Amino acid sequence: MIALASGLPVLQIGDCGIREYSAEWLEGSIRSAAKEAGHSEWWFAADIVKSLFLYLRERFTSGVITVNELFEKLRLTLGALGFQDIADHLHDEVPPCRIQLHHLALEASASGFYEWRFFTRLAEMLDEARRTSAEVIVATESENAVKVLLGAKRWTRACQRLHEEIVAFVQNHVREHHTLKLQLL
Repeated sequence: MIALASGLPVLQIGDCGIREYSAEWLEGSIRSAAKEAGHSEWWFAADIVKSLFLYLRERFTSGVITVNELFEKLRLTLGALGFQDIADHLHDEVPPCRIQLHHLALEASASGFYEWRFFTRLAEMLDEARRTSAEVIVATESENAVKVLLGAKRWTRACQRLHEEIVAFVQNHVREHHTLKLQLL
């Protein structure tokens, strides 16, 4: 069995395995299903996901779970608690793909080919997100990434230009795949 720091099994999506996935993603899915079922402001979602994560950490015997299996467990839990109407509206969806640009920049700076390596790895990660059927890509720490790539301590015009180049690169890549949405944090 695979033991991850989070204690959760690897989330299998096609050929890819995701080691980190958040409660917020599943809570959002449950809240959306609750809204579709006519329940506004449904606050049980967090408690249900906490219970599911506890089960996955303590009692789930496999080191891997598919998205379909995960959502089926959520449906069974909702039904057992008397919320079959919400379970019926729950849609299987993959978690948002999180790309930490600062970590990519650190990796690229260690290789000696700063910007080239950064953009190459970023393209690979964006392609991988598309292969997992992710609908949302969350790119974080872009300003810190720029400073690492340029070796800058303070924000300069060169930093601004590179930041705009990174944003345009990601937006163009996302635009090529119409199903993707981008969040830059």
